[in-house]
Amino acid sequence: MPTETDLPPGPVRDFVELLFRFYREARRPTLREISDTILKGDYVGTASPETIRRMLRGTTVPAHWETVEAVYRALCELAAKDPEGRMTLGRQSATIRAFFEQRWHYALDNPAMRYVQFGDEPPF
Repeated sequence: MPTETDLPPGPVRDFVELLFRFYREARRPTLREISDTILKGDYVGTASPETIRRMLRGTTVPAHWETVEAVYRALCELAAKDPEGRMTLGRQSATIRAFFEQRWHYALDNPAMRYVQFGDEPPF
């Protein structure tokens, strides 16, 4: 996970923190393992090891949901988690997919607020 110096609080960090949560739960697979899982799976999108690296560092938020979905689903597969399973963040409960999609939208929709802290949860 990037330090707050490298990736200050804000919508992009919120997105990366959620992504990193599943990266850790998958036992920190190599970027190639994640990419290979995507290629072998039945995913609409794809992601190269470099794209995955940039996502985990917070230097890019893909413009296409299919890319994000492929990475999170691959991480769920590697962590043996149901990508449609429910989880709780703060006071909110939703599917894993819904949390990823909300944070992805928020990171893309608020470029001027890229590094603004909102407290425990981003406003959805």
